[in-house]
Amino acid sequence: MAILLFFAFISGFVTVLSPCVLSVLPIVLSSSAASGKRRPLGVITGLVISFALFTLLISQIVRLLGLSANTLRIIAVAIIGFLGLSMIIPKLNELVERAFSFLPRLAGDNQHEGNGFTPGFVTGLSLGLIWAPCAGPILASVTALAATQSVTLGSAFVVIAYAIGSGIPLLGIAYGGRSLIQKVPFLSKNLGKVQRLFGVVMILTAIAIALNFDILVSVWLTQNLPSGIASVMSNFETSDLIQDQIDQLSDSDMQTGYFTNTDLSLAELEMGIMLPNLGPAPDFTGIVHWINSEPLSLAELRGKVVLIDFWTYSCINCVRTLPYLTDWHTKYEDDGLVIVGVHTPEFAFEKETQNVVNAVNRFQIEYAVAQDNDYGTWRAFNNRFWPAKYFIDAEGNVRYVHFGEGEYEESELVIQQLLAEAGMDVDEDLTKEEAVPITGGQTPELYIGYGRQEAFISPTPLVIDETATYSTPQLIPLHHFAVSGRWVFRREHAESLEAGNQLILHFNAKDVYLVFDSELPGQIRVNLSDSLLENKSPEIGENGEILIDQATLYHLVSLDEITEGTVTIEFLDPGLQVFAFTFGS
Repeated sequence: MAILLFFAFISGFVTVLSPCVLSVLPIVLSSSAASGKRRPLGVITGLVISFALFTLLISQIVRLLGLSANTLRIIAVAIIGFLGLSMIIPKLNELVERAFSFLPRLAGDNQHEGNGFTPGFVTGLSLGLIWAPCAGPILASVTALAATQSVTLGSAFVVIAYAIGSGIPLLGIAYGGRSLIQKVPFLSKNLGKVQRLFGVVMILTAIAIALNFDILVSVWLTQNLPSGIASVMSNFETSDLIQDQIDQLSDSDMQTGYFTNTDLSLAELEMGIMLPNLGPAPDFTGIVHWINSEPLSLAELRGKVVLIDFWTYSCINCVRTLPYLTDWHTKYEDDGLVIVGVHTPEFAFEKETQNVVNAVNRFQIEYAVAQDNDYGTWRAFNNRFWPAKYFIDAEGNVRYVHFGEGEYEESELVIQQLLAEAGMDVDEDLTKEEAVPITGGQTPELYIGYGRQEAFISPTPLVIDETATYSTPQLIPLHHFAVSGRWVFRREHAESLEAGNQLILHFNAKDVYLVFDSELPGQIRVNLSDSLLENKSPEIGENGEILIDQATLYHLVSLDEITEGTVTIEFLDPGLQVFAFTFGS
């Protein structure tokens, strides 16, 4: 726990180097020009306290006040804008100071009266609600735990350590700005004008935050600037040491167990063996958007049989299960089955609502799909797999769990049994599972980005987050890939920077898929080894070219059986991003 606290503090400290500090930095700097020598201390104190409280308790606060989190954010933005206006209008500033002067007296702290601490503290409290720092794995994990479960001492300590780590450099910036103003004669002699200028800055910042412009700028900077120390910290936060401690925080502090895979044979299910009760199902948590449905809760679905499917649209294993899910929805919806696809993204582009909507339309999904972008529901179930299916009875208890593909007949028998328990007379033939050959030697999923990369081979050492020129070796081992030309490797993906680049894969599989993304449409040409020339995917044109125009999974190779071969992907346009190879059998 001590190691986790230390690196939460360090992670917060280096946040000042990230673009995500953009939303609070102008306001922190404004405090250096405002009246009252303790105003910067008030801003940072309020920021640390409110950020920690809102991170840990936002769900409870929203329920208690009966307001949405967005409403609270708008209120906070309005307060910041008003305090910025008070820096422009001296009389209004006097009224604000006078209005807040009773707070220190109530606390018996006369030394803070009239020194700017209290108005700064109110500003900081508002900042804590609107600041969304670049959360690495430590803060993201604890935030999700706090959102999905009750707040514990361990998670509170981690968030506080992060908040204090963030506050210290910001306090240094604020007092550094104040010191600079005092030392520069022109600034010190025109303090009133400087203060009004920073008041304008605060108002403009409040407007930018209200319009979410700060988020757009932050995202652009994050994507286009080197990440520096923050990247190094992110690498360490994903280490086994830190991840083990995060898992311990989840398992011991949260006291949340796993729903284990139910090991029942087809014969046992056909005989009608009673399904075990694995415990009450947690509710949907942290869903940012619902597709094909209004927001749902398990409480309002009581009396229905619910199937929750954790999936993501670029996962070929998930995609192959969708025909069965859509078939079950058609067959059993009128009997009381409710399917909810909880879309939990593996890659950043999968968080985009329009991308998910496009996938829902492409796969002809008519049941409810919930976007779980912040892993709230994923963590509530302590899920670890794509795809994963949780079968919930009419009383709200998990009765059967299946991870991965396959066992569709078993899953459908479970649906029928749970519907029968709910009083429904179900008489439907089972959807037969397509025969799948044994795939012991099949190439495993291969990630292209350096975060989970294990199969890249090149005479040139891999360069992280910077442009480099690569060449392909004479021999590429089985289950490995290589690239040629100018590329930049990111944590999740690699981007081809010029036309003519190549990506070569030596595989053993029946089908080869590759996840692409691009800001602009671009084309690739797919070439197979001589013995496999006639086995390109149906998605590819006669000239071997395919248009990459959306972030999704593209089918490149289609063979009659598992075969060893080589596929060369030539990039005809720059800017295409590749994320992961997946394979079918």
